[in-house]
Amino acid sequence: MGQYRIRQKYFALKDKFAINDAYENPRYFCDTKLISIPKKFWLENTEGKKIYMAKFKLFSPFRKKVYIYRGADDSDGYVAKVRHLLGIFNTIEVTSEAYGNYYIVGGKYNAVIHADDKHGPIVATLEKHFFKVADTYDININCRYEALMLMLALIYDYKYNKRH
Repeated sequence: MGQYRIRQKYFALKDKFAINDAYENPRYFCDTKLISIPKKFWLENTEGKKIYMAKFKLFSPFRKKVYIYRGADDSDGYVAKVRHLLGIFNTIEVTSEAYGNYYIVGGKYNAVIHADDKHGPIVATLEKHFFKVADTYDININCRYEALMLMLALIYDYKYNKRH
């Protein structure tokens, strides 16, 4: 349904970067706070309206849980829970009553998001570019939940690039 490119800045105290479509037009923005405990970031539309907030659970050393909330804060309860599966190399489970379940499978540079189970239909792919000045990812989305898939890609990127 959509092709997007995430290009992050290398040297920034506060990350706010655009997520562009295939024609290099900004479609979404990712925004973070300079200091936030626990770590939080938001996916915004081009008008600045916060669509989702990702909030990392402070004390989850082994499973690294992340909760995705609709809007700017966690007042309405979470819409999805993201957790790293123990014992399964490079697999992240996403559970959501509103959007269904997803599995992110991959390594540091490429990942695939499957619907329903680890071998279900592919709904998005994530590919990191080498030899770029900034971290650059291409995301191809084949489902109607584009904003959610972009948020999952941002969470997956943070898992491997914690300096952002």
